[in-house]
Amino acid sequence: MLPNRPFTILVAEDDEEDRLLLDEAFMQNGLFDCGRFVEDGDQVIDYLMNCIGVEAVNPLPSLVIMDINMPLRNGLETLQAIRADHHLKNIPVLILTSSRQEVEKAYRLGANSYLVKPIQFTELIQMISDVTTYWRDTVNLPYNEY
Repeated sequence: MLPNRPFTILVAEDDEEDRLLLDEAFMQNGLFDCGRFVEDGDQVIDYLMNCIGVEAVNPLPSLVIMDINMPLRNGLETLQAIRADHHLKNIPVLILTSSRQEVEKAYRLGANSYLVKPIQFTELIQMISDVTTYWRDTVNLPYNEY
């Protein structure tokens, strides 16, 4: 549960159709304007770096949902960079990808969850509902303001 802080999700997804589907799934779950979308790992790091310090321009996300296969810096490399930064390391990072091949590596690098993209849109809506219920309404997250 987040004290006096809006629930925001930073989504890293290079596929435009998948970004649109995720945004629609957020809206179907009543999560209007909570998603911040970027297209690659470098943009994730840039966004997060703009969340810290006195001149922060982005809200620190409640969690990050990230694909693995992205250009420039892939999801696993980005996860490593997040976990290596003392300001960012406690942000929950969920891997949402189409393959089960990197499960062990993702957890070893510090992923909080590894989700496989569902084929049916109704399943995606349910997955987003489950993620939201768990990460927004159930767990207590560390709250850091930078």
